[in-house]
Amino acid sequence: MLSTADVLAFSTFGFIVLRDAFDPGPLAEEVDRSLREGAGAWSAAGAGGTEFRYVPLMCERTPLSLSLLDRFAPLAAQLLRRPVLPVRAKGVSYLGATDWHSDSGRDVASVGFVAYLESLGAASGALRVLPGSHRAEFGRAIGEYIQHRAAAAGTDVEAAVATLPGYSVDTEPGDVIVFDEHLYHASAGGRDRRQWRVDYVEDPADAELEAKVRAYFAGIYPPDWDGGYNVDRFPSYGEHWRGSALPGIARLEQLGVYAAAAAQEGFARRRHADTLAGLDDERSGV
Repeated sequence: MLSTADVLAFSTFGFIVLRDAFDPGPLAEEVDRSLREGAGAWSAAGAGGTEFRYVPLMCERTPLSLSLLDRFAPLAAQLLRRPVLPVRAKGVSYLGATDWHSDSGRDVASVGFVAYLESLGAASGALRVLPGSHRAEFGRAIGEYIQHRAAAAGTDVEAAVATLPGYSVDTEPGDVIVFDEHLYHASAGGRDRRQWRVDYVEDPADAELEAKVRAYFAGIYPPDWDGGYNVDRFPSYGEHWRGSALPGIARLEQLGVYAAAAAQEGFARRRHADTLAGLDDERSGV
């Protein structure tokens, strides 16, 4: 479990770093294999404008990812000071810079655990954060400043990142950055980098909060989004997940998360089938 100082630092600054928290070699192999076997083309639609490709790491092919999800759940509950539910673990490959952004604007407590699989510093793409920007008033002010700055900064993301006094969270493989999803963060100076990530959201205790958590998950699983990955080989919540003893399995079903993920994966499956059918028609001269 985390120390009182860790919990206080997280509450105050919006992030902490767990140094040398896991063996990076086996996880890097699992992430690389999963990206080779399941990830699709590069996308530029991510938060902050970065290019990325990803694959969920939630099935029997990714046991190390699932073990870390299980291991970090109690720490997430300790930091948020309430029961939590796992969202989804995934492996991501990033290209280039990422502009300042937060991962959640919802009135729901959530936290991300992020492990980069390269040594990263300020000049090589390390995560940069604005300490304290997870707090609502400061976060609103940052958001307003970013909107004002965007009109003058143009499309140079590297230059845009430099306009704010961010703190570079330098890490080595095996370190884990834990941050409030409302915290503003960015990346500049780097190129290729791999990431393992899992998020946790508070388990709603009343109807009002349940509606907010359902909306949080709906934002993750819109029914018309194709993430580009192989949804059959790497499902978000497949049979292996549902048959395991990992945390929050029944509760996620109660909240409609599995149905939302299945609808999204069905859309992606149909879209991929249509694309393949079109290619076959082109080859046959139809």
